[in-house]
Amino acid sequence: TAGLVAAVEAYDQGLKPVVLEKMDLPAGNSIYALGSLNACGTRMQRDAGVTDSKDALYADMMKISAGQADPALTRTYVEHIGQDVDWLQDTIGVKFLPLQKLPYPRLSRVHRVDGGSITGGGRLIRYLLAACKKRNIPLLYNTKAVDLITDKRMSVIGVRAFTDDGLVDFMTNGGVIIATGGFSANREMLCSYMGGATSRLALRGSPYLTGENISLTKPIYAKLVHLDQFHCGPIVSATHANPADALNSGYGIIVDLRGKRIIDEVNTYVAKARALPQLTPENMAYQLVDSHWSGAKKMAEKFAHLNTPFFQDDTIEGLAKKAGLPVEAVVASVKGYNDALKNGKLKDLTPPCTYPNPFPMDKSPFYAFPFEGGITATFGGPKINTNAQVLTWEDKPIKGLYAAGNAAGGLFFSDYIGGSQLGAATVFGRIAARHIAKGIKKNKKA
Repeated sequence: TAGLVAAVEAYDQGLKPVVLEKMDLPAGNSIYALGSLNACGTRMQRDAGVTDSKDALYADMMKISAGQADPALTRTYVEHIGQDVDWLQDTIGVKFLPLQKLPYPRLSRVHRVDGGSITGGGRLIRYLLAACKKRNIPLLYNTKAVDLITDKRMSVIGVRAFTDDGLVDFMTNGGVIIATGGFSANREMLCSYMGGATSRLALRGSPYLTGENISLTKPIYAKLVHLDQFHCGPIVSATHANPADALNSGYGIIVDLRGKRIIDEVNTYVAKARALPQLTPENMAYQLVDSHWSGAKKMAEKFAHLNTPFFQDDTIEGLAKKAGLPVEAVVASVKGYNDALKNGKLKDLTPPCTYPNPFPMDKSPFYAFPFEGGITATFGGPKINTNAQVLTWEDKPIKGLYAAGNAAGGLFFSDYIGGSQLGAATVFGRIAARHIAKGIKKNKKA
């Protein structure tokens, strides 16, 4: 998203952008995304009578990031995102679903692309590709950037890329924007920056996000920040089925492959997924629920539609057998939960269960949904300023070098409001292109 947005904006600013893509198709995380943008001050909100403010969004984004997000970048986001969502509608032709009122902190801020039969993120990429085609912007596939070309002043003046014809140098008259995403698919980097447990997380997104934002910028002394930060969630890696709704349902228990409870079920799906490779060597567990949860049948239908194994039975014993779990251990875990609930001692379990409104597990049919802890995206990368310029360790802009989307560091830490990743890709992709155009025009006048 960041690269294509930047290309369209650069063209509309009178420049001649070229997009380099290392794979034979647009292969970033966007195509896996639901396609939401976290925004306030949009035309859609005004038309729907939504009351929100930039200050409120700023405060919530800083709160969700544990106060560690860069304040200036966060403020830049909230100041631009409203008009940028309008731009996606007016200039790119993106169609959004009607706004919904969602739980805090998403509220009525989630502007979700109408994906139709594909993901909203995948549909967004198709809109952007069409916009590039309309403008005759070259998209060069199988073109992998391997080095940044600099002059004697360490200004970036081009990119060396590996193509089907060998190494080719692409020289720039204005700037290079890195929009490669992060390093969630680079096991070496995950292990180095986050530890071995994180490197065992399953992938929830693109297998091609291998850290070019780090490998390209580190040699020219870019300031790398938040390298230990990432977003994760549950996934079934073989089919990409996402059982997050089951984990967030407030019903049932989570057991490992030995049939034992391993975590307080009240935790968010992010916390559960993040902890799983540390709690179990297989990085795999089962969410067990019964029919007190009204969404159980719908989740089973979703898994079946995605050809993803799940298990259902009228008894806990039968459920455990079908799932291949130790029957006695599973029965004991369910009984221990039910007994503790009946006696008001859920918090005395090991681990404790702190459901605010707990329900017993005694209504058939019973379900077992497998899941792995999965990594969605990394938050670390070269630090950018409010012009999307990459900074040195001395906080000075590297002339000619920009980063946007999850290739850039500084905006996200700990967690984010849903839709902020595509939102940031759009905001800083456009900002980078406009800053390059402004610099070129200034040099021409000089």
